[in-house]
Amino acid sequence: MIDLSDVKVRLRRGNALLFRADSPCLAHLLVRLGGMNRRAVVLWALGCVRAPVLSLREFFPGDARFEEALLFAGAWAQGKVKMPAARRAILAAHAAAKETGSVCAAALCHAVGQGCSAVHSVRHAPGLAYYELTSLVLRFGLEGCEEAVNAKIVAYERFAELAARDADIGPWANFLRE
Repeated sequence: MIDLSDVKVRLRRGNALLFRADSPCLAHLLVRLGGMNRRAVVLWALGCVRAPVLSLREFFPGDARFEEALLFAGAWAQGKVKMPAARRAILAAHAAAKETGSVCAAALCHAVGQGCSAVHSVRHAPGLAYYELTSLVLRFGLEGCEEAVNAKIVAYERFAELAARDADIGPWANFLRE
């Protein structure tokens, strides 16, 4: 059983973002991410952002903005495109949040934007989790979300292990080489 008492309070207050750095259920993950090098965090974020990108197909059928944000962020991390091109694609994913009447979809749009923005700064990486987990609460309700939230946190932690192990594999842009 995970502690969602802080989420319950934020939901009651009407907060748009239900998870934050002080959320007890994310404490272990945030410590783990904080101990990883920059490439590993970028690898984690770009790997984990695939799920929200796929989920957004339900809300935005035929819309390629989310796949493009991921594609451009990955290309940026590899040094194949420059920041302005990636930034445009990432901001387009964020902007989609204003076009939907669904708070769940809006949270997923921001999850994609935050995950892809981790290439710019690892400080964006936790935002992926904050927004994606928020979308799960909004989708399933506070009483029905615990299993989905817990499964997602476990998946984040497992992928963090893989990312930490594989961070030196593949081409990296010069600004990501340490």
